Amino acid sequence: MSRAYPDRPLVGVGVVVWRGDRVLLVKRGRPPRQGQWSLPGGAQELGETVLETAVREAREETGLSVRPTGIITAVDSITRDDRGRVQYHYTLVEIAADAGDGEPAAGDDVDDVRWVRLGEVDTVLDWDETRRVIRLSARQRRSARRRVIRPDRVRLRPRPSYGRLMRSPLGSLIARPWLDEVTIRVLADWVFPMSRAWAAATVAGGDLERFCAEVPVDPATVTKSRWLKRSLRDVDRAVARLHDADAHWQGVLFDGGHQSTKAAVAAEEARLDAATALTLARLRFAIFGRAHRLEACRWVLPTEAEVEARHGARLADPSTAYRMPDAVPEVTESRVVASDIGVEHWVRFALPEPAIGSDCWARVYEPEGVDNPPTLIHLHGICMESDHVRGPLREIETFCRRGIRVVTPEAPWHGRRRLPGRYGGEPLVARTPLGALDHFATHVRELAVLTDWARRTSGGAVGWSGISLGAFCCQLAAAHADGWPDAMRADALLLYTTSEGIEEVALTGDIAKAFGVDRRLAAIGWTAEMLRRWRPLTDPQAPPAMGAGNVFMVLGSEDTIAPFEHGLGIAQRWGIPDPHLFVRRQGHFSVPAGMMVDEAPVAAFADHLHGL
Repeated sequence: MSRAYPDRPLVGVGVVVWRGDRVLLVKRGRPPRQGQWSLPGGAQELGETVLETAVREAREETGLSVRPTGIITAVDSITRDDRGRVQYHYTLVEIAADAGDGEPAAGDDVDDVRWVRLGEVDTVLDWDETRRVIRLSARQRRSARRRVIRPDRVRLRPRPSYGRLMRSPLGSLIARPWLDEVTIRVLADWVFPMSRAWAAATVAGGDLERFCAEVPVDPATVTKSRWLKRSLRDVDRAVARLHDADAHWQGVLFDGGHQSTKAAVAAEEARLDAATALTLARLRFAIFGRAHRLEACRWVLPTEAEVEARHGARLADPSTAYRMPDAVPEVTESRVVASDIGVEHWVRFALPEPAIGSDCWARVYEPEGVDNPPTLIHLHGICMESDHVRGPLREIETFCRRGIRVVTPEAPWHGRRRLPGRYGGEPLVARTPLGALDHFATHVRELAVLTDWARRTSGGAVGWSGISLGAFCCQLAAAHADGWPDAMRADALLLYTTSEGIEEVALTGDIAKAFGVDRRLAAIGWTAEMLRRWRPLTDPQAPPAMGAGNVFMVLGSEDTIAPFEHGLGIAQRWGIPDPHLFVRRQGHFSVPAGMMVDEAPVAAFADHLHGL
């Protein structure tokens, strides 16, 4: 039968050939779609199965031997001429396949071949159906990877849970404003000073003099301290242990596809044990930090001219201040391991930003047995490093058990992104306001990249959520997303303990006073008016791109860290529906504690995501 102007449809086979996270494309050398990039494939021959056709066509067009792994879907390919007559009509059976060894070369009916990453597909391909088929194949591969781990019955150890305690009468007593008063005092008097000493110890290499220079403290006051010398040696060993465990973890989870599930779980357990041990080692320095009245940060506060040099151009045109890069960074995924929540894996990508100097890392929690779940990308608050300590994951567990995939990126200067000699989040405060501007400029764009990845890997809706600093990032993204590609925009937004007003937070907020940033800024001449000038880069100036009806907020009426009245002002200005606004008689820290007592906001948002 003639391929042009046939009297009935022909059966064709397209092949999605994978090698790692790359897919093979060919440039068509003849009609239909001559000159366009497409998938290898062609017409089925008499007596040939569709899988045999896939193997033959891939070999003839690219020179590669491939191993078919399954049928993806079927597609109608109909091309009409200028008079509206059907010129070509194929029923295409799309087959997934893994590439064999060797490199491809253009063969029959093909002018060129190339490997492309999943993130490049939209810009290279002209036909929407081919894009859809490749994305569908990618999702099927991920589902298959999740199923592979189940027979091993090897899972990560469960995280501790405070759920039963917080749901008891005692939980209601804990989640009250008194918790905030105590927490702020403990942070100021104990946590920040001991963290400063611990951070210095992590780069001291066990050397007392270097530690004293890093803190800083007068060496004469600690020279005879056997306890301090022993603590420095122990911290140095803990640093080396984490370095080795993390390198092994990356090798197994990202590069060791041949490793067993048991080996992958063991690598993650070892990494998390080492990270927890190093993180908790800061408790050794609690009395030391308090006794020596250490500063909360090693300050490097900028002048107004330094801030102007870095961000002045962005301030001149705030509408483009959070513009996306021309090319979307390629997101690399780790292998999958099972846990009591479902399945977990990690993603990473590079979004070059000299002020930050690190890749973005995110942990992904997926509900087991749910195809195309909605995705929630959750941004944490300052000094929070859940992937570096064996702490509870109550909120994440709740979303996963409601059928929602949760992505938890590490914020700049936290966790793996922590700068040498600094504790998690310290540079953000120590370089106020430059630290905040650098942080937002990077993390808001990272949120957009993760959103794009989420849409490529699941057909469900995408939501953003954030607590405190993470909420500030999310609301900035929501206010600027109108100018972003559709794939980078969220469908819904959940904000906990949010606010606005950089001058309020930095000069009069309780957390600023606990750090001592208010006194430090005033001492070098920063005023509320000078800080207020940068509001277009730190506060949401426009309505949320997803529409007010898709925004939820949880605020504490006693919050003096992210001032309640400013968070409420955003809700009123945006027009958030009353049922979506949850106001608790709690403060900045008792609000998240209260979420373990009353999950109504989480349940409402989860139902909303499922309904989009």
